[in-house]
Amino acid sequence: MVTGDNIQTAKAIALECGILSSGADATEPNIIEGKVFRAYSEKEREIIAKKITVCSKQHKVFDCTKWKFS
Repeated sequence: MVTGDNIQTAKAIALECGILSSGADATEPNIIEGKVFRAYSEKEREIIAKKITVCSKQHKVFDCTKWKFS
């Protein structure tokens, strides 16, 4: 799930919808804020993107289409 919501709202939505199964799942790298993800190097993003289920506060100009989130 990629959203512009803050991380707390994204977590609540993901838990409510069953995207995350428990609060224990709602930790990095399963859920990550967009600015944290963008701070990683290109190589680090390739590795961590496979582990991300929820990305919050994603910036509109950041192209998520090239990343295959889990």
